[in-house]
Amino acid sequence: MAYPVVWHPPGKGFTLGRPHSGPGALANVGIRLAARLLDVAVFLPLFAGLIAAAIALEAPHIGPLFPTTNGNPGAPVPFPGIFAIEFTVIGVLFVTSLLWYLYEVVATARYGRTLGKAWMHIRPVRLDGTPVGWGSASGRAAISWVAGCFASSWVGLVDPLFCCWDPIQQCLHDKVAGTIVITDR
Repeated sequence: MAYPVVWHPPGKGFTLGRPHSGPGALANVGIRLAARLLDVAVFLPLFAGLIAAAIALEAPHIGPLFPTTNGNPGAPVPFPGIFAIEFTVIGVLFVTSLLWYLYEVVATARYGRTLGKAWMHIRPVRLDGTPVGWGSASGRAAISWVAGCFASSWVGLVDPLFCCWDPIQQCLHDKVAGTIVITDR
């Protein structure tokens, strides 16, 4: 007895010549998110260590967190220490974000993927399937970095969520660099 052939709609990567599933298929949005979260988990200890070291180095040089004049209106009020700590944290955030940018560029251009993408068995490639070069890796990381600067607002969510409704699952940083993310297995 012959079974009827069931038609399945082509996958999102069909227009690019990508298979519906398996190696070379477009990476699932959830797997891409998991890879990003793993990359963030790699950077959290670095960020925490830099914050701890910077505050430990800064602490002996700052005054009281919330200085008062002690009822003497003519006495100068020292610079509030809480602001010094905030400036230190902002500085460390900036340094960490630059290190993140360099990590993204070097890992993608040199090794073809970041650690999170390697653990999730996905990798970015150019639209024609060739490896991502230094220019494309820099463009991807720059757009991702700029979006990360707006992470506390809805603007920062547009880049990573764009792949949810894009026909070929590209985030904005993928569109700028002309890349897609595919699976290895």
